[in-house]
Amino acid sequence: MLNQADSPTDKEPSALPPASETQVASEPSPVELKAKRLFIIFGIVAGLLFIGLVVLLVFLSIDAYQAAYEGAPPSPGSVVVSLLRDVAIVFVAFETMIIGILLIVLMLQVQSLVVLLRDEIRPMLEAVNETLATVRGTTQFVSQNVVDPVMKWSGYLAGLRRVLQQIGGLREDLEQGK
Repeated sequence: MLNQADSPTDKEPSALPPASETQVASEPSPVELKAKRLFIIFGIVAGLLFIGLVVLLVFLSIDAYQAAYEGAPPSPGSVVVSLLRDVAIVFVAFETMIIGILLIVLMLQVQSLVVLLRDEIRPMLEAVNETLATVRGTTQFVSQNVVDPVMKWSGYLAGLRRVLQQIGGLREDLEQGK
């Protein structure tokens, strides 16, 4: 059971600030801003192209049906089929164009990742390796110049103490034997 002295409300306030204060709002980097702008521009252009394509298809279908009703040689069914075929070709071409643009964006992202690895991660790893080499050298130095001599002297002193205990024990035996 908790008594009043152990209750959580009576404890000292934590030295850490609340979680809302510890979160620092960081500004996006220039690369992130550029990527966001490109994404917005690409979305607007793709939307405008899609709306333009729909408007073009509406005008083409109206024109095809007018030609069919005025007595032009192709029948309305063939006009619709040819219109759908043309729409499919345009759609595939548009989709191919979008895939090409996305592949270019992907290549740019991979390039920025390589630059990040080369320019930022590699120096950090080299600094860590240098630090580890320094730590290894320091531990070897301390081991050879501090730990080994202390261990040797501890051994000598332990042996000397044991010898003195034995000598002291012999004196006691001699004194008791008198």
